[in-house]
Amino acid sequence: MSLLRPKSSATALALALSQQTDKEEPGLKHLSDDVITNRIFDFMTDEEMTKIDLDNYVLFIENVLKASDQICVASHWAQGSKGHFVLAEDTMNYPSPIDPPICTLHQISSEMACKPPGVETVHKTTLDILSKLTRYPWEAKAVLIFTAFVTNYGVLWHLDNHSHSDPLAKSLATIKRVALLRKELDSVKYGQVFFNQNSMIYNCLKAVKYINEFKSLSKYDTKDVPELSAALRQIPLVSYWIIHILVASSIELHCYLSGVEGQTQKYLNEMTEKVSSLVLTLENHMQFIREQQEEVELYRWLVDQTDHFPTDVTLFLAKLINGKHKARPLINCSTQLEEHIEEFMKEKKLILIVSRSLNFSREDLEILQSVYKEVKKENKFEMVWIPVISDPPNDGDEEAYEALKSEMKWFVVPFAAKIAGVRFLEERWELREDLLLVVLDTQSKVEFSNAIHLTRVWEKEAIPFSYDRVKALMKKNWIDSTVLKYTDQPRLKSLVVINQERNVIFYGGHNPRWVKNFEDSAEAMKRDPVTREEGITFELVPVGRNNKGEHDPAVMFNFWMAQRSYFILKHQLHGSTASEDISQLISYETEKGWAIITKGPTVVFIGGGDSILKAIDEFQIWKKNLRRVGFSGSFKDYFDELTASSLHCTHVNIIGFSGWIPLIITCPVCRRYMGSGIRFTCCHGGPDVL
Repeated sequence: MSLLRPKSSATALALALSQQTDKEEPGLKHLSDDVITNRIFDFMTDEEMTKIDLDNYVLFIENVLKASDQICVASHWAQGSKGHFVLAEDTMNYPSPIDPPICTLHQISSEMACKPPGVETVHKTTLDILSKLTRYPWEAKAVLIFTAFVTNYGVLWHLDNHSHSDPLAKSLATIKRVALLRKELDSVKYGQVFFNQNSMIYNCLKAVKYINEFKSLSKYDTKDVPELSAALRQIPLVSYWIIHILVASSIELHCYLSGVEGQTQKYLNEMTEKVSSLVLTLENHMQFIREQQEEVELYRWLVDQTDHFPTDVTLFLAKLINGKHKARPLINCSTQLEEHIEEFMKEKKLILIVSRSLNFSREDLEILQSVYKEVKKENKFEMVWIPVISDPPNDGDEEAYEALKSEMKWFVVPFAAKIAGVRFLEERWELREDLLLVVLDTQSKVEFSNAIHLTRVWEKEAIPFSYDRVKALMKKNWIDSTVLKYTDQPRLKSLVVINQERNVIFYGGHNPRWVKNFEDSAEAMKRDPVTREEGITFELVPVGRNNKGEHDPAVMFNFWMAQRSYFILKHQLHGSTASEDISQLISYETEKGWAIITKGPTVVFIGGGDSILKAIDEFQIWKKNLRRVGFSGSFKDYFDELTASSLHCTHVNIIGFSGWIPLIITCPVCRRYMGSGIRFTCCHGGPDVL
């Protein structure tokens, strides 16, 4: 069967189309995206590319197509009457004239004209044209070929429009056989290829517009807009298919003008499906890009407002939550009514409670409740809880949210709200798994970046959460601030703070046998004749027991949380070496047991595990030094001697805390910098052995 055959009736054509086999028309199945990608790799070059004004070219293409379609409609309804359709004066206006490579366009037009239909011809022609455009980037290749196509298409309909009133146009239209094209206006094929907002040509235009928009967004860093990188990688493949479809459409157009049969219906259907799929893919890319773009713009705005351009805290909070200047109402848990931010935040400071999880510890919740009661006395602060809930929510999230909300008195963001400023919370304020408590003034300036550590150590004493207040609190004794309240001997406060010579041993552990052995050895040391003879006394104080004197895991959890919070605060204000005592204590959290030896308010040393137990068991060896060095000094010297001969890796775990955490920690044992990962580790020069 000849590919160039006279057209028959519509019935005969439909019958012929239905009888075509895969052998006669292979279709697109052998042109997979992988095959095309490998093939078009040959048309990529490292040479400097020739750029064109994509915006103006795309506007030209769109204007010609729309103007031609207006003439098509007018021609269809005119039915050969005299006169011509008059386009609006601004139909073909452009910001600046395009300057096309005219010879290149002529070559492209010649390549696309008078070719036999069929996928193999179209594919070969597409590659031939691409070989002539190697110095242009892919988006320019597609746009130039589109320009060549619409130039020819527009000329045909322009001649048809003026053929009834202009003799020259009539003669040229006759030569180009435009009358045959007019007869195709009612055909299904013409509508499928050209004359329809969902036609192949219009979908190619949509694809070109998306490509142009992707290129215009290249000013964004792909680290900020990762979807843009994925979209840009699609441009060569999409450009190939745009060109392929334009070549096929041009051949179809010339088949109409030649009076021969064009592309098979199967092939047209495959191309229609292909270009529709490409447009849908590009639309999805663009949707994600716009979301990420909005996220970037919001992130930059939030950073600017907190760092450089003070703005009303009500506006900052609205943008942080909803990304808009006016946020949806928040829930006032005291009244269970909804209130707008502008109504309750006017001229007040803001305490933001931000959480990733919905499982507040009971201790944290009680602390926040006490803080709320205190700040409401002067009514200078408002508290707002922002829960960052996964999208979609997990099973049980809403129930957990409601349970927490029922115990709060302050304002909360509704469960269904999707927080717009998550990137800002994560990257700028370093939101992780733990609670984040940020204090802002009325102009959205951060007064304290994460006050959760202050509240865990000093509770409501931390108000008003200023750095001056922190400095004042940090002058207090570490033991007084973070250890005494977890003992059952409050009378020790006066002994530790007032009596500068009083020896105290604080101890604890999760291994009952270790704790029992430590207590027995300490009591034996206290009863030793030499100890009595030297007049040495010391208090033995267990940490982490309840009112019944039993080990309480909940108390110990809060104890270790307070130690980490104090460590972060002290490290932040005074550096690594100032926090070595605390980091050493934290390193013993997973040991069987630990002890803090103090003299008055001064920490003499901290020990843990078998080493401290061995040191106290071997009192008989070092008690000879009591008179010369004193109790705490001789105890420390012997402990140091033991640990120097058997160093083990030291681990300081700071996992999941939000806000600032130290990136460098000095090992409290050997003074080397600790390696960091999920936890801070130092093996004192030896191998990392757990």
